Amino acid sequence: MKRYLILLVATLTIWGAATAQMRTAYFMEGSYFRTDMNPALAPTRGYIALPGIGGVGLNINNNFLSVDNMLYKRDGQVVTFLNEQVSTEEFMKKMPKIGTLGVNADVNFISFGAHTKRLFWNFGLRLRSQSDVSINSDMFSTLKSLGNGRHDFTGTSVNSLNYMELGVGIAVPIKQIATLGVRVKGLLGVAHAQATLNSMYANVDSRSVTGSVRGNLRAAGVPFHSNYEPGSENIGDILLPAFSNESLSTGDVIKQVLGNMNSGGVAIDLGAEVRLLDDRLRVSLAVTDLGFIYWAKGTTATGEMTADFYYNGINFDSGEADADGSFGMKLTDPGNKGYTTRLNCTLNAGVEYNILNNHIAFGLLSHTEFRPSTVLTELTASVNFRIGRWLTTTLSHTFLNRNRPGIFGFALNVHPTGVNLFLGADFIGTQFAKYDNIPVPQYMKSINVYAGLGFNLGRAKYMKSMQKNTKKH
Repeated sequence: MKRYLILLVATLTIWGAATAQMRTAYFMEGSYFRTDMNPALAPTRGYIALPGIGGVGLNINNNFLSVDNMLYKRDGQVVTFLNEQVSTEEFMKKMPKIGTLGVNADVNFISFGAHTKRLFWNFGLRLRSQSDVSINSDMFSTLKSLGNGRHDFTGTSVNSLNYMELGVGIAVPIKQIATLGVRVKGLLGVAHAQATLNSMYANVDSRSVTGSVRGNLRAAGVPFHSNYEPGSENIGDILLPAFSNESLSTGDVIKQVLGNMNSGGVAIDLGAEVRLLDDRLRVSLAVTDLGFIYWAKGTTATGEMTADFYYNGINFDSGEADADGSFGMKLTDPGNKGYTTRLNCTLNAGVEYNILNNHIAFGLLSHTEFRPSTVLTELTASVNFRIGRWLTTTLSHTFLNRNRPGIFGFALNVHPTGVNLFLGADFIGTQFAKYDNIPVPQYMKSINVYAGLGFNLGRAKYMKSMQKNTKKH
């Protein structure tokens, strides 16, 4: 049983397969993924990325869940944080004041980029998902001790935003000393759900445990509608028949889904790169996903969550526990009103210094993500090796977001004429611990892994002249 627990913790804490905002790829000139982090950073060649092979990924990032936080060695054995040999003080020292968990998914349907005479332009269609969980720190101490007193978990929240994105971007060089980039994106809302616990607590004493939960829920998008009876306690009432009636024909399902796809919005990415000291020093800045989605009336639903429970111990005469509880969901007045949600905006700032005719570059990237419940900031240092015109490798280390030393990133980009292959990962743990003879990364809380295969197009003349001028100095 212990082996399965260790494997489960290791899997939950390190699993992930990537988002387009991959830190290690930011300074890789041949990679077309860097344009997602800064629209001014045009790749050296144009490209075509097809569905599936062009890039599909998932990123899981948290600040509390790691093998080192959950499992401990005591007297030569592995125990969990719940064991009495692990004190509450020792466990809570490793826990943040607010626990955050972010899950981002990105599915590329098709993307295209090309260099013309004096600029680079691109477009892409993809499905994106951004989900965030915020956890009150009292949750950690309660899980560990469940001591007497009042435990307050108020403020815990869950938010999930899912949408289609069609973007068109352009990067314009200015006299070989700077590049400005912009990408405009049209958004089609697929689904949104948000739950907030306005009141959640548990009272614990030597004889009983009682608790209460009060919260709000709102949802919008293709699966939902506002035509429900206020006060209804059946959550199925907010779903379209296409999602709850198995007897409908395929045509009816498609008709309902298409008829409910009327939520949308816009977003913009802005970026710039300035090249100084004969192109040895490059400074860049970008803001991405600056936008919103309006969820149209008729596709929204709101509700109230309630839960109450108690436990008064075991009746030894009957052998049964004296416990009970209730959970309820009441749909409130829909009002037929829409609402607006913003995207998780990101700020990227980079500094890069090149040596040996641009064959080696040292980079420093600040990555800040503005989530609904928190602001996440990371600082990534990297060294980039550009071996010829078609091969680049990068080694990076991210310092912030509670990352310990020894958490590295690695990427390889092969981009000769005709093909562009990218393999990379952020947040790779290099320090392993053996728990019951099972080696697991000890300090990893997150990982970004990305693999993409594209087809290169031609390189523009202005890009060639810029590289020639660099090598002259």
